[in-house]
Amino acid sequence: MIPAILGKTLRDRRRAVMGFGLGIVALAVWLGVMFTVMRESDDFSEFMNNLPAGLLSAFGIDSATFLSAAGFLSSYLFTLFAPLFVLFFVINAAANEVMAEERDGLIDMVLSSPVTRTRVFLEKTAGVALAALALVAVLTVSLLVVDPIFDLSLSVNGVLAAGLSLWLLGVVFAALALVAGTFTGRSVMAGGVAGSLAFLTWFVSGFSDLYPPLETFDRASPFTWYQEPDPLTNGIGPGQLWLAATAAVLITVATLMFRRRDLSTERTLPAATRITRLARKRRGRSVRAAWLLTGSFRKTVWDRRRSVWGWGGGLGLLTLVLFSVWPTIASDAEALSGLITSLPREVFAMFGMSDPAAIVTPAGFVSSRTYQAIGPILIIMFVVRGVSMALVKEESDGAFDLALSVPSSRKGVIAAKATGVAFSTGLVIVVVTAAAVFGNLAWETDLDAGRILAAGAGLGLLGLFFGGLTMVAWAFGGPSFPAARITAVVAMATFLLNGLGSLTDALEAARVISPFYWYFGDAPPLAKGFEPAYFLLLAGALAMGSAAVMRIDRRDIAT
Repeated sequence: MIPAILGKTLRDRRRAVMGFGLGIVALAVWLGVMFTVMRESDDFSEFMNNLPAGLLSAFGIDSATFLSAAGFLSSYLFTLFAPLFVLFFVINAAANEVMAEERDGLIDMVLSSPVTRTRVFLEKTAGVALAALALVAVLTVSLLVVDPIFDLSLSVNGVLAAGLSLWLLGVVFAALALVAGTFTGRSVMAGGVAGSLAFLTWFVSGFSDLYPPLETFDRASPFTWYQEPDPLTNGIGPGQLWLAATAAVLITVATLMFRRRDLSTERTLPAATRITRLARKRRGRSVRAAWLLTGSFRKTVWDRRRSVWGWGGGLGLLTLVLFSVWPTIASDAEALSGLITSLPREVFAMFGMSDPAAIVTPAGFVSSRTYQAIGPILIIMFVVRGVSMALVKEESDGAFDLALSVPSSRKGVIAAKATGVAFSTGLVIVVVTAAAVFGNLAWETDLDAGRILAAGAGLGLLGLFFGGLTMVAWAFGGPSFPAARITAVVAMATFLLNGLGSLTDALEAARVISPFYWYFGDAPPLAKGFEPAYFLLLAGALAMGSAAVMRIDRRDIAT
């Protein structure tokens, strides 16, 4: 029989597991198709063997194994996409499982049952770990299914070992979130600390070959333990033991801290007591906080403040890394050009690059990651999460009534919250754009400043378009409707439509309906100015946002 607390934790995560699972299955199939296309390219193998290792390292490629299916999947699936899916899931789950309940004043109800604090905490931790295991199991089964379909010749032991490493990596960062959360008692800090450490350790592990000073810290990175020796090729190794030991230590520390800390019940205190408590705790910033919390717009911006710096800082750092790597890439431009020529166009199209030849330019190289691959993913996730937290979650939690109780119209409150999300997105874009401008000056890539600004504006508008789609889905479907997951499916479908439409005559006409086509077009964003198609993104975001506001004004709010 499953213990009650563990069972509740698993039930609370079931929809998220299904949503992330569908995305990760689509990703596995997509990469299987990519490798099949690439494998059939003439002269590709010979050319890859002659490329400098430093050039391949800049693209996250291991030259020794990339030509095999296991090496290809390790370079793309298990180095970037799968950790992104799993870490986003586990950090969010761990940060909200204990700390969010404490913040909402619900943890007292759980602890009032005849069980110890230690058991409550460990069951909740086990629930997060088992939910992550289910997500990794979906990926593992997907790879075993697509293996014979695409003739990938993957080892069953290798697939299982890679899945184990991925799960242990997720547990390590979930445990980090729990340690940060039990120390501060705040879910935002838990997610921020764990997410920042995940990015920093990924950066150290991924770029230590290009930056010798990072080699000192490389061996202490969980991503190094996770990747070496390549589990998909070599099976189980010492890296899994390091991950397991680290996770066990962190969970033990978090458990001890949870047992000894006074729990906050701030939201359940009488108003006067709460105000007095906050006044003592935050006397130095009470005026600023009071002003920010007096309106829906300002409160939304205040709630997203740490996310702005976290997401913007991460994407900005990635942009600086790409600019810093460019001189090394440019010194062997002939090899880079040959690599692009040898690869089938389908490979680039599936990453949103319909003009692969542009990668030999600084505008194309930086755009290929910041503005055409990783950047759009992160910005769309940021906006969709912002809409979900500011609107969908508040209605689900019954807190929306409080926001609507102010002397303002329902339309005004919704519009103010949506504007707050848009403003926060703009701040993220400002951070990324500032990083691009600085990188352009520091490494003398001679990019036009106006085009850098235009690329950032287009990226922000792309995110707001899908934020508007999330709002419409929530407004018409209600708080229980999977608005964020529907948006993710639409984003993936239209992304693939844009890429494959550049290759197939049958899809070329349909390509023009893709928001990614309006943003990408047939040239890197940094190589063009503000395109008229950007107004389609703006018009779509405004139209869907307006439709959502009109619908919410007429329907009952869930309480």
